Amino acid sequence: MSQRYPVEALLRPPVELWSAAVAMAVAATLAVSPGMFLVGQAVGHIGAVPLMLLALLRARQGWAIVRYHRGLTRLPRYALASRKIPVSRRGLFLGRGFAWGQMHVQRLRDLRRRDARPYLIPGRLFRAARYIETHWERRWGLSWLAFLVSRDVWWNPVRPEPAVGGRPELHAVGMPEGEHDVYMPLAERVGHTLVLGTTRVGKTRLA
Repeated sequence: MSQRYPVEALLRPPVELWSAAVAMAVAATLAVSPGMFLVGQAVGHIGAVPLMLLALLRARQGWAIVRYHRGLTRLPRYALASRKIPVSRRGLFLGRGFAWGQMHVQRLRDLRRRDARPYLIPGRLFRAARYIETHWERRWGLSWLAFLVSRDVWWNPVRPEPAVGGRPELHAVGMPEGEHDVYMPLAERVGHTLVLGTTRVGKTRLA
């Protein structure tokens, strides 16, 4: 995924993974059996190094696309114990976020297109888990499975969404740049501040 061009193409298959797999296969062949390319062992080992670097680069670019697609259907979990909340005499800690810019508007607009709808629909396993969680909760002999798929733990690949509300894509559009700690200067708290957000996201706590 190149970053040199102003127009992004994030709603597409991660084709970089294919080139990464091919480069890694050729690099492994050069390192193990250089005779297949009619070169010596030393030349094969030297030639395998740039191919492995290319494979790692393309794999990283492809994984960024995969992470972006996953973030479109899953809200990130962020929890912080009260004793770990940063305390400052100059600023009020608001949480984590990113500065909203034109690129995020464009990404969100791309997600509103009709052909982008499949990227916003959770997978079949996730939907099946939610069905089991709802309909098998009181079924004799199957309630244990409903309990497992409803667990919000790291080892559950189909764990439910965190109970915070909101739309996952609003967070996903800032994933390529990453989120960081957001502070509000204490001197600005005396002014008027408009806080927008859905229910149960902490508007009252901020006020």
